[in-house]
Amino acid sequence: MSETRTLLTKISALRQRLDQAQGLANEARSAATALLAGIGDEPAEGGSFEGSLRIASDKDAALDVAIRPVVSSAPATPQPQRLTARARRVLEQGRDLLGTLRGLADTFASVGTPPLTLGSLYRDTVAMIDTSLRTVALMPDSPTAQMQLCRGLEVNLEEVAGRLRTLMAGSRRQANEQAQIDRLAGLLVAIDSGQAIDATHLRRLAEEILDEARECRPLRFLAGDPADVPRFVACHGLTVARILARVVRLDPEMKIRPVEAVLAGLIHDVGMLGVPAPILMSPEPIEGQSRRFIEGHPVVGSQMVAAIFPDAPWLAEAVCSHHERLDGTGYPDGLKGNRIRPLARLLAVCDVYSALCCVRPHRPARPTRTALADTLMLAEKGELDRFHAECLLALSFYPVGSVVELAHGPLAVVVATPPSPTDLRAPSRPVVALLTDARGEPLARPEHLDLAQAEHHSIVRLLTAEERHEVLGRHFPQWAA
Repeated sequence: MSETRTLLTKISALRQRLDQAQGLANEARSAATALLAGIGDEPAEGGSFEGSLRIASDKDAALDVAIRPVVSSAPATPQPQRLTARARRVLEQGRDLLGTLRGLADTFASVGTPPLTLGSLYRDTVAMIDTSLRTVALMPDSPTAQMQLCRGLEVNLEEVAGRLRTLMAGSRRQANEQAQIDRLAGLLVAIDSGQAIDATHLRRLAEEILDEARECRPLRFLAGDPADVPRFVACHGLTVARILARVVRLDPEMKIRPVEAVLAGLIHDVGMLGVPAPILMSPEPIEGQSRRFIEGHPVVGSQMVAAIFPDAPWLAEAVCSHHERLDGTGYPDGLKGNRIRPLARLLAVCDVYSALCCVRPHRPARPTRTALADTLMLAEKGELDRFHAECLLALSFYPVGSVVELAHGPLAVVVATPPSPTDLRAPSRPVVALLTDARGEPLARPEHLDLAQAEHHSIVRLLTAEERHEVLGRHFPQWAA
């Protein structure tokens, strides 16, 4: 009985609020009609038009307060509205932005589509624009209320537009990177099958990579899926070529023909296409017969290159010797010292550093600082060329694009690695853009800091890909991907 009484009380209260809302609505419409018709028989507050407008606005606000508790508990259903010109512009802008976002759906809509961070940003941005457009559809008839809502919606759409620029830049970068991988994988497959290829395609790709280095773009390490052998080999070849493009300028002999070095980096592992995928996918270090199978790839690759490029014997020689070691412990021929040509020496250094920086099925990727230190250690032991190993110092312990943590807490992205003013071979202290404060709170905008001038600041570690996504994904997706 008490439950029935409670229910009846609620129904009665709801009816009373609806009656009040209807009364206020009628009053507001009467006031608006009088103003629009120019009726002035009984002037409001001081007989002014402004006073009448204020009363109408107050009634409209009171109506909003009265009906909000009622409509908030009921499902919202879009109703045809008479929109102001400003509201129509907001609607058109929102539709344009939504159309552009839909054009990026194939790139970012899938949960598993790399880069994961930009995929999350895409889904959040679509949710924002969807909410904004639904709000336009639910706008009240009052021009005053529409104006207030439009202000908020315009701010939301500005944020969506900014996010869209980030997404489009990321989409272009991803598309360009995937296109490079596909192009190189196709060329490697053609070489592996003995098909004649147009060398200008390889040279054009090498020039693109050199242009990236000249423009100081971030150094990105590509790790392909070993189940897809051509793309796996292409990812490694592109990474080695990118490293070569950044250090070849330090070699007095090769800096006058940098394209040759980058070409060698692109195709140096073509012989790996003959290695079965299960061997490359092994979660354990490759030993025994499988290792001997892999150690045959330099000879196989050099034979392919010699057949396709008979006028470039230096290229086949570099492919054949990139696993030789100065102390004679390398393969396939166990060459020592000066019997290994300079290009093969530099290629060997970049190949080792690149492999260490990229994940493999049997081990995680090593931080760039650790990878550089390990490569320098191999040179110190006499396995790699010391001069060419020291050329890697031009990349710094933290190459451009690395996200790092500073000793006093902030997170930052490396934006430049200027050489030491006293010793070109000394590790540089880079210029970084601070992304968070010491407590990890995102900054409104990045703040640049030259660590060479701020000696009391230092880098303590490199963030992993997972940490970049978790910590920076929402506020700085362009650096988290």
